[in-house]
Amino acid sequence: MWSTKKRGGDPEFCRFLDEDAEELRRSLRRQDQPTAHRILAAPDPEHRSYYFSVAAATVGAERSDSLLLRGAGLLTSAWELRRDGLAGPISAAGADLWSRLTAQAEECVGEVLRREPGNADAWAWSIALSRALNLPEEERRRRFQRLIEIEPDHWFGHEQMLLALSPRWGGSSEAMFGFARERAAARPGTHLPTMIVLAHREQLDHLTYLAEPDDPDRGRDLAYFEPEAVMDEVWDAAQASFWHDDYRISLLTPIVWNHFAFAFAWGDFHKPAWSLFESIGEDWITREPWGTLKLFTRSRDYTR
Repeated sequence: MWSTKKRGGDPEFCRFLDEDAEELRRSLRRQDQPTAHRILAAPDPEHRSYYFSVAAATVGAERSDSLLLRGAGLLTSAWELRRDGLAGPISAAGADLWSRLTAQAEECVGEVLRREPGNADAWAWSIALSRALNLPEEERRRRFQRLIEIEPDHWFGHEQMLLALSPRWGGSSEAMFGFARERAAARPGTHLPTMIVLAHREQLDHLTYLAEPDDPDRGRDLAYFEPEAVMDEVWDAAQASFWHDDYRISLLTPIVWNHFAFAFAWGDFHKPAWSLFESIGEDWITREPWGTLKLFTRSRDYTR
């Protein structure tokens, strides 16, 4: 793992998990397409999928000469219009822009899949589009099934499918938790049991929205994680993931550490939470699940 150890000062979010991701962002901003294509062609599936997530979130991705990256960039821009999901408020102009961006993104991703039906990243983005377009659950699941036939451990595709089944995006809590539990059981010794934590966090956000739908600054009730049933499931997920004998630390491991640190901290499992905060240190603070550095430091101080 690549480290950018900071010396002193306040904590900062880790913007990139390795040097190639940072170089990819720079190359896209200066329209250096050959360098971007070289990095995006990484032979390791985990690295490649991560680099693609970085590229899609880079300003100007929608102007890329890569059809898939263009579609992903368009969809990433569209998400800003619907932060609260399908039920959230949106103006008439916003709805029109949403429709145009998602239709263009679907056209780009669909064309990639026609040309390259074995492109795992294209299937992951097609899953994201399935919720943006409010497609039937059957179609959302079909797209996911095609993805795992190609790459069964694709982290970002799993994350998109969990969201596609969430209440916020036209699914249900039952479908979302069922998916997380099924995939955790299917892939022990990998990152994927972390889907359990993601499902609980998404459920908390859903309950928070239902309680205060008109307040954009609504705050989460982090006591959600305290019940024994919730933390028993989080504990079992940790045993199946980064505590599993077959688990290997890799590029995406800081994402796993941060999610479990969040759940353990607010579920009052202080010893395992603090162990994870020590692993995270100052180098590996990911933006999710914290959202703000204030919540990260508050959680770490609470655990200490």
